[in-house]
Amino acid sequence: MERVGARCAVMFAVVLGAFPAAAVEPEPAMENAAVLGRVWGTVKYAHPALAFREVDWDAALVGSLPKATAARTPDALADAVDAMLRRLEDPLTRVERASPSKPPAPSVGAPGPLSRWSGDVLVVDLDRRYATMNELFPAMAALAPELAKARRVLVDLRASGPEEALWMDMALGFLERSLPSEKVTAPAERFRVYSGFPVQLGPSSGGYTASVETRLARTFVPAPGAPKRSIAFLVNERTPLSPLLLALRGSPRTFLVSQGALNESSAVKVRHVPLPGGHRALVRASELAFPPGTPGLRADVTVPASSDERDTGPAFQAALKLLRTGTARGSTRASLQSTALPTGGPDDAYESMPYPSEPYRMLAVIRFWNVMRFFHPDPKALGDWDSVLPMFLARAREAQDAAAYTRVLYALAARVNDGHIFVAEGGVPLRSIAEATAPLVLQAVEGRFLVTELPVPEAARAAGILVGDEVVSVNGEPVATVAERLGALLGASHPAARHARVASLLLAGADGSHVVLMLQAVDGRMKESKLPRSRDFLPFLRPAPEAPTPWRKLDGNVGYADLRLLRAEGVDAMLDALKDTRALVLDLRGYPQGSAWALAPRLNTRGATTSALISKPILSAGESREVRHPEPLPTTDKPLYRGRVVVLVDERTLSQGEYTAMMIQAASGARLVGTPTAGAVGDTTNVCLPGAVCVLFTGQRFETPDGRSVQGVGLRPDVEVRPTARGLRSGRDEVLERALTLLREEPRAAAH
Repeated sequence: MERVGARCAVMFAVVLGAFPAAAVEPEPAMENAAVLGRVWGTVKYAHPALAFREVDWDAALVGSLPKATAARTPDALADAVDAMLRRLEDPLTRVERASPSKPPAPSVGAPGPLSRWSGDVLVVDLDRRYATMNELFPAMAALAPELAKARRVLVDLRASGPEEALWMDMALGFLERSLPSEKVTAPAERFRVYSGFPVQLGPSSGGYTASVETRLARTFVPAPGAPKRSIAFLVNERTPLSPLLLALRGSPRTFLVSQGALNESSAVKVRHVPLPGGHRALVRASELAFPPGTPGLRADVTVPASSDERDTGPAFQAALKLLRTGTARGSTRASLQSTALPTGGPDDAYESMPYPSEPYRMLAVIRFWNVMRFFHPDPKALGDWDSVLPMFLARAREAQDAAAYTRVLYALAARVNDGHIFVAEGGVPLRSIAEATAPLVLQAVEGRFLVTELPVPEAARAAGILVGDEVVSVNGEPVATVAERLGALLGASHPAARHARVASLLLAGADGSHVVLMLQAVDGRMKESKLPRSRDFLPFLRPAPEAPTPWRKLDGNVGYADLRLLRAEGVDAMLDALKDTRALVLDLRGYPQGSAWALAPRLNTRGATTSALISKPILSAGESREVRHPEPLPTTDKPLYRGRVVVLVDERTLSQGEYTAMMIQAASGARLVGTPTAGAVGDTTNVCLPGAVCVLFTGQRFETPDGRSVQGVGLRPDVEVRPTARGLRSGRDEVLERALTLLREEPRAAAH
């Protein structure tokens, strides 16, 4: 009968190692929906309007999805994207169409003079190139004497190309004292900043925030003795709207004439999202905040872009008239401006939609995908994230009922290699897949699911179950089949951690139901057992067993403490009891009880000051970066334990467990013995989706003080040792045995 267990073990290893399966090529409609979703996400987390105005951006996506999925050409898809963007009522945020390649513009020869007089108006033409800054500087310096006597100045900023625009911007920098005739202030720039992803439901200790940052406005002061003057700027779509130009625009004696639509993009941050067919979506990521009482960014006169650019053309003549009469014809404001209080609340989870309609199911996928794209702290955890979006949009669209829809979200979340991934439905953790479970603790050992603990011994005895029994089938299904199905719905950072999560929920099902198990006993006999399921047995709800003294002395004057049971208030008593031992073994093969902050300082024989390096994702004006800071190690004035320290770890060492190991290792130089930890450490946050489904995930990335990664890979043991089925069945703790052997090895002790 031993061969049955062997076959299950092989199948178990194959099915969990193979997940996820190769992606199927998505259909064009879902690729289109994915394109729309990427643009939607960029706007969602970058455009300032969503902080200052009431914009139902979910509705904009839902309303545009049918047109996007029906599009058969890149132009039709661009129309759908543009229709969604028009909901913002922002002329800068739009689709920019691909234009056919144009031959290089014919050379117009050498530019005209830098300055000249047109009657009583000094005309300064900055549309030119320079070889170096050494050529630009004297040219601008030569303008100072003429500007000093000019009462009316026309500055031609109609750039003929991008290189001319670049030199034009630098030229204006040299005129910051010469052009103003009074003190003027430029607008401030403001944009949205995320420090991690703010929690959508419940508390968090991660300090994740969303805010609006306002850059200080710049003030320009004229040179001494500068005369009062009127200025008119001629601009076009390539003109760099420099802070000086924007500041002068606030003066009632400054006029703006635009040849073609006024283009604000040079003055604010803009994000570009590529679209099929060479088109692209332009998304505003910042806006200008003008001083009170100023006209903002708008042209006094706008003429067609194709108009004559010569002195006899309408733009030049309009500028002369404005300078001589001072009368402006108000034109449409190009900038957005709001004095409202910026707001940002939790996203709508649409609790009244247990089975959302098709576009809202697709919204769920798009929202989750974008949150991971911008805010998951470990890009490696996402893999080929671009391919995930159209694939799961198709699955969400095809979901036929609430249960199928919810399983799509479980599977989507499981594509993120993060052991903190945890799905709650209507506030109930793992309701669809683990409402309750049986009173057994299983562990994946050598590719088999073995019984390792009996939390309710009397129930196990009544069912004839012993430690070391191997689960072969669950309710008549081969254990490998159940494991494969469950593994596809549970997030984990690496395969061993996924095996551990599957083992913890392998017997789960409806509360109050029974699970029928086929087990293989230590002697090879097959036996069938039946156990009740209860929510009280779930691993994340089951309380830690009471232990009056979760520590003891082992042979060889070695202390042992079970950190799965030791509470912070018991740390001092434990260390007092074990203070004369030569070494201390700390068992972290499970979730601790918060003892690290009391324990690590009392082990700090190294004088360490840092427990970890923490990196938090920052999204600033739609641009991703991260901020890294050292986390201080707690201090104490109590006596230190100075013996050697060994920590036992495995894939069940998760989150606070991993941070506890990091703190102890930083403080004492402890050796880790066992297998790699779960690779999910750091404060969590969550995202909520239509149907009141919320997904927990890691919000910031932890590294050891010397910069070793933990997220996604776990802490690597100094001595790797895996338990065996033979050892478990004979009642041995092979990991603890190896730790004690390590402590007896005198050469290592001396080296340590």
